[in-house]
Amino acid sequence: MTLRRDEWVVLEDLGEQQEGVWMTGTRPLEKRYRAATAVRAVAGRGLCELAPDDVLDGLAGGGTRPGWAARITALGRTVLTYRALLENPGPAVEPAPAPTGLRVRGTDVDVLRSALAAIEAGALAGIDALALRGALAGAVPVAGFRQHTLTAGEEGLAAVLSVLHLESLVRDSSGYHHLIGQLPPSP
Repeated sequence: MTLRRDEWVVLEDLGEQQEGVWMTGTRPLEKRYRAATAVRAVAGRGLCELAPDDVLDGLAGGGTRPGWAARITALGRTVLTYRALLENPGPAVEPAPAPTGLRVRGTDVDVLRSALAAIEAGALAGIDALALRGALAGAVPVAGFRQHTLTAGEEGLAAVLSVLHLESLVRDSSGYHHLIGQLPPSP
C-alpha cells in the first residue's frame, strides 16, 4: 500500500522540520489539505509520531491548542531519501548463480540492485549492504519467467525485506507481499 498524495505532502512537510521539532496542525491553508487524516495515516505506518496530550498542551503556550502535532521518524526520513533515489538509480550489480530459494520478480531484483548502490554510496542507512550484496549474488533467473530465485541467509533475507518494505511504502507493494507470501508462518 503506497502513500496517497496528501500523505506525501504531510511527510514532506515533516521532513522539512528540524530533527525532533513538532509540526502542528495549525499550518497555512494550502498545507492543510486533509492534513489531520493524512498525518494519522502516516503515523499508522510508522513514518511519524503523534504528540501526546501533554505535548499538545505545551505547544499551546497560552494560546490555542493545536489539533495535532507530529514529527518525522527515522523510517520516515529513510522513505523520503529512498523516494529521491528512485529518480537516480545506481548501476546494476551482476548476480552469481545459486541453486534454490525464494522467488522474486525481476523488477524487484532491479530495485534491490539500485538500493544496494545507494546503500554503498552512503545515501541509504539502516540496511546491511554486505547481506544485501550476498543475497543478490545468489539471484538466478528462472527460465521462461520474469523472476529470479534468491538464496539468502537470515541477514540477507532481512536486508531484502527491508528494501522491498521501503519500495512498498513509496511505489509498489506487490513485490514485498509476493516475498512475504512465500515465507513460512512465524511460530
